[in-house]
Amino acid sequence: KRKRMAANALTRHAKACLLRGSFLPRLGRRPSAFGFSGLFRGNSSKRFFSGEAGKGKRWRATEEERERFEEDGVTCLRGAIPLEFVESLRIACERNMKIPGPLCDEHASAAGTAGRFHDDQFLWRRHSECKDYLFRSPVAQIAADLLSSSSVNILYDHLLVKEPGTCAPTPWHNDYSYWHISGNDILSVWLALDDVRKENMVTYVKGSHKWKMMHKITNFSGESSDDGRYTQSPNQEEIPVEGIEGGEYELLGWDMQPGDVVVHHGWTLHGAKGNSDLATMRRGYATRWVGDDIRFDPRPGTMHYGWVDAGYDCKLETGSKMECDLFPTVYSTAN
Repeated sequence: KRKRMAANALTRHAKACLLRGSFLPRLGRRPSAFGFSGLFRGNSSKRFFSGEAGKGKRWRATEEERERFEEDGVTCLRGAIPLEFVESLRIACERNMKIPGPLCDEHASAAGTAGRFHDDQFLWRRHSECKDYLFRSPVAQIAADLLSSSSVNILYDHLLVKEPGTCAPTPWHNDYSYWHISGNDILSVWLALDDVRKENMVTYVKGSHKWKMMHKITNFSGESSDDGRYTQSPNQEEIPVEGIEGGEYELLGWDMQPGDVVVHHGWTLHGAKGNSDLATMRRGYATRWVGDDIRFDPRPGTMHYGWVDAGYDCKLETGSKMECDLFPTVYSTAN
């Protein structure tokens, strides 16, 4: 009976992937950490435990993964997310690209370049698949463990899609410079929804999180399409773009498969080229997590003001812990 159920599940999965023009490789059945039997890649981690994201034992990084995150500001975790979540998020991605939210940017269109670079936020507030991923997958535990934090709150989720042949790059930046926060316990978990070659993947400047650079804000659609949303930013530091692209700094990047994640600190500089692959989309779904010491700091020129205009007002006082309906606690060791 178990073999029959497994065969039926794989058949359903294959049909669904064929309908979407893709297939997730090396599928196998393994017990999930979160109370269901999900699809995992063959090299997926064995560090999963029973219970939902906010309950049960904690997900544990290896010593090497923890060291890489602490020293390099970024680490790659292979097969960290069950493929059942990847499939669901692909569905939400397709739906969102047809009916985007109020914070959506279409960077290639704004810059007048070929292809489509779709960028949208707070999908979890509109799509059940995204909310399910936040609260039932290992992602919150991954964030809490690598931050050594007793709890984590979701700051926001972020869909970044580059269709085949999209020229628009992701400019060099760190995330912290855009965010209305203070403190150090913050990271992003970038989940691959497709196979991504290293040359099309996000690239990270090794150790740049230690610089804690508050850089001048870069417009992802290009300076010619600047809509003025960051004009009040007091940030003055310049990103050493020539040095980065000239080989003065070590760059880190990986070939990615669906279910792999890259975890990077909020201070880590990163960027990406366009999607030169003419056959495959580059769909990345990033979740931004705040830990114990992060506080609300609505500095001028941060994303907070655009969020308020779009109806996403956290209504927090300056200096407050980032915990409210907009930024709920997803994982806590107290549970």
